Amino acid sequence: MQIFKTVALSFVGALMIFGTVQAAESTEKNALSGMRLGFGFDQGFSVVGAMGNFYGALGDDGAALDYIFVKKKLNEANPNKLYLFVGGGGFVEWDGDWGARLPIGAELYFAKNLDAYAAAIPRLRFNNNKNDNTDFGLDFAIGVRYQF
Repeated sequence: MQIFKTVALSFVGALMIFGTVQAAESTEKNALSGMRLGFGFDQGFSVVGAMGNFYGALGDDGAALDYIFVKKKLNEANPNKLYLFVGGGGFVEWDGDWGARLPIGAELYFAKNLDAYAAAIPRLRFNNNKNDNTDFGLDFAIGVRYQF
């Protein structure tokens, strides 16, 4: 159980570090400028966030952190509305399982400072407490975030 607390605290610490770096580079006075926080379903019911190209979730079932390496506009006529993205990252579940994931999804900026996202997430999970040590699966995520 100690490793899970360490991972969770590391996740929160990483988000704080990225927030501090982003705020230092920002010309605005708001320290949270550029950070998006909200709620969704990723690792169970989760607090979800984004800072630059990093997306994360801290939820009922575990924690996840992804780096988005491709983000493209779907329609050039509406450049700030709908984006498709692909990323890579990892997750840890509170029951001891952990693994790698590849989120593929879309973001919709539907109001000032608000966006919604949905993703299909193929994953490779390593099971600590089961006879079968690995399995492949498909997870889904959906959520809404507010940009500060």
